[in-house]
This record gives sequence, C-alpha cells and structure tokens, in this order.
Amino acid sequence: MRKMLLSFKPEVYEKIKSGKKVFEHRRNFPDEPIMAYMYVSAPIKAVTGIVYLGKRHLLSDWKEEYKNDRDVVMRIEKYQESYRYAMEIDEFLETTEISLDELRRDVPGFVAPQMYIYLDGTQLLRYLEKTLEIKENKIVNKFDGNMSHCICKY
Repeated sequence: MRKMLLSFKPEVYEKIKSGKKVFEHRRNFPDEPIMAYMYVSAPIKAVTGIVYLGKRHLLSDWKEEYKNDRDVVMRIEKYQESYRYAMEIDEFLETTEISLDELRRDVPGFVAPQMYIYLDGTQLLRYLEKTLEIKENKIVNKFDGNMSHCICKY
C-alpha cells in the first residue's frame, strides 16, 4: 500500500474524524489503496491523523448508477463542478500532532502539500512513523449495500 501526505481543510478533517464524511473527493487521485498521513491546513497547520483510502469511484459512473434517484444525481452534479473522484474512507486513526514548525525544523526542506505528496522511501515518512502515536479515536467504515444516502455529502 502506497503512503502519502494528504492535505485537508480543518472542516473536512473534523467531518472525517466525527465519522460523518465517508468519501474523500478529489479532482485527481491514484486508483489504488492509499494510507495517508493527514496534514490539516491553517489555522491548525499540523499532521493530526491517518486515513486509509480504498476503492476509487468515478462520479460520472455514480451519476449513471443512481440516475433514478433525483436527490443523489443533484448532489453528484454539484460535486462534479469541482471533483472527479470519490475514494472510500475505509478507516481513520487520530494521532498525536506534529506542527508545521516541527516538520520544518526536523525535516529539511519540508513544504506542506497543496494536494498530496508520495512518501515511500522518504526521510519524511521515517520521521512520521517514528514520531506520531495513535490515539484511541478510530473510525471504520463499511461499504456494503446501498450507499446513496452518503454519496456526495460533506
């Protein structure tokens, strides 16, 4: 499983952390399972969690699949203005925080990602693995059956 550092806005992070948000939407994203360290942008400016992303869905496929559900189609169309894909959030783990200042101090040349950066084989990955500790907050999502109630929400 590839590893990356993925950037999130604070309000999106909170929805994932609470379990409300079960899909991560992006314009571009790889089609493979990903383990991502979560960098939360200002005003937090810290790595604060880990998310496991599973299956990638093309929003246009969902639009066809749910074409008889007007509410779902309207939500998909709204999301398609900004996004192309939805990835299943299989699992979320809250971690201790590493601030942007600490990252810049301890990892030479660190720059917070605008979207995401791959970490495999990097000094940053070794630092994150050594420094972060998992807290008790863990969310596991199951994706079986009808998903229409959670498509293109949050």
